[in-house]
Amino acid sequence: MKRIVVILLSLVIVTGGLVGCSNQPKINIVSKSSDSSEIAGKEAAFPRTYIDSKGNKISIEKQPQRIAMVAFPLVETMFALNAPPVAAPQVTVMSQWDSLKPYLEANSLIDLGSQTSINLEKLLAVEPELIIGTRYNEEIYDELSKIAPVVLLDTQPLSLDWRSVPREIAKVIGKEQDAEVRIAQLEWLIVQSRDKLLPYQEETFAFLALADKDSFGVFGKQNYPAYFDEQSGLGLHAPSGYPERTGRISLERLAELNPDHIFLMKVPGIEKKLEDLKGNSIWSALQAVKGGHVYFVDRSGFTVGIVATEYGVKSVVKTLTK
Repeated sequence: MKRIVVILLSLVIVTGGLVGCSNQPKINIVSKSSDSSEIAGKEAAFPRTYIDSKGNKISIEKQPQRIAMVAFPLVETMFALNAPPVAAPQVTVMSQWDSLKPYLEANSLIDLGSQTSINLEKLLAVEPELIIGTRYNEEIYDELSKIAPVVLLDTQPLSLDWRSVPREIAKVIGKEQDAEVRIAQLEWLIVQSRDKLLPYQEETFAFLALADKDSFGVFGKQNYPAYFDEQSGLGLHAPSGYPERTGRISLERLAELNPDHIFLMKVPGIEKKLEDLKGNSIWSALQAVKGGHVYFVDRSGFTVGIVATEYGVKSVVKTLTK
């Protein structure tokens, strides 16, 4: 359990630190924030050259169809852009995330194994036209580049705004219009959702992962603008002193924050851990606990990609308005 929480916190830090195909889950297009003819012109602009985070100039002759991902946090962006990859690491892990289940059920991906030990033989066998990863794949860059052109993104600055990764990947694969449509759809969902949460504007919220009986992962305001930002997000209020960045806090520190509501990451074994906490006087005295306002949200809602953000927003609204 503790290991799962550490992995998920690391994912936030890595990513801030997750088809043109008839079986793709359907998306209802609400609005578009950019001129479609202008975007369509950009999408037609192949060949194109992209300069990645290492300063490498990658020439892409035509719009790639067979794309392999070597960083699993980026996979959800490919689904959002209607460009499911042919292969990715950690497919088995991703299949357990509620936000990705419909996409993985609709699209078959070759599992490249562990994020930290990419199976290069499998990667070679899928014959990708392009490989996309992050700077955390730099150690195997030479091996990857022998298989196909490689683009490495620096996702740490990009992840501070959930819109940035889709737009950046869209520049690489010629999916600018898909990116803007999906972004506009989620922006409109957030606007509608914010209005539904007006009754909670005087109350405070914390997003946590139970690491062990004495400490929690805390998901910071700066890392989760879709929840906390008053202009671009749901505008939920955090307690005074709530961390800006994702990290860990003690139970005693949580008691000082004393939020009215707690959204707790749901991972295997969490129910027993929470049951064990019931005998702790500090936990039991929390405002959220006394008020019965501790809620579970699938781990999907605690990552920062566009699909995860959509899932998280819907989950929060559904929980608070049911």
